[in-house]
Amino acid sequence: MALVKIEKKAVGDRVFDAIHEEIRSGVYQPGERLPSERVLSEQLGVSKSSVKVAMQRLVALGLVEMRRGEGNFVKEHSGNPYLDQVRQFLVEAQGVSKITEYRFYIEMATARLAMKRATPDNYAAMEKLLVQMEDAAREDDLVRHGRLDFEFHREICRATQNDIFIKTYELIGPMLRGHATLLNQGTFDNLRSQQPGDDLHWRLYRAIRDHDTDACRRCYAEMFSVFEPFPEEHLRDD
Repeated sequence: MALVKIEKKAVGDRVFDAIHEEIRSGVYQPGERLPSERVLSEQLGVSKSSVKVAMQRLVALGLVEMRRGEGNFVKEHSGNPYLDQVRQFLVEAQGVSKITEYRFYIEMATARLAMKRATPDNYAAMEKLLVQMEDAAREDDLVRHGRLDFEFHREICRATQNDIFIKTYELIGPMLRGHATLLNQGTFDNLRSQQPGDDLHWRLYRAIRDHDTDACRRCYAEMFSVFEPFPEEHLRDD
């Protein structure tokens, strides 16, 4: 019998899995306060930074709520089976890959249309969000950065001047916000050290503004290759 390949996981992923399992199995009930990051780091034998990253990911998925000055609490269940499925999909490694592929093709189509129809107001709104994203990176606020990332891509949808693009993006918002935060988690150290205007999202903005489809495609490919190599087949403009 062939042996099953052992999956290697980063410390942050293992911490996330441990806390998520405690929530999923009911050890921590909705509304209950989780142990502090210091206590969790001691219990799990990892650094506080690893616990913080895992906690920010749980917040992005809508499983945990951060209350300033009070701590982290398990969120009440939404009662929406669709949202529960979305969250579980993001927890699974295969789900991340499928969302990455979906986002690449949908967002490339959105960017192409935005290149044709974006107004000065759209570009001004994108620039404002990009500055706020840089602020969030400097403040080490991964959750806020993920929310602003979602807003930035939604503004690209608005630039199409087509309400269906916007409504569709908002409909699957929980999945996209979680996906954006997961991707940013893998590059957050670099974000903090970059000079203003060097971020990948700034480059994407300039590609759309300059009507440069090839540069736009390269930006998305780089954005979506954090966890695994981006398939070359997606880079061909068939």
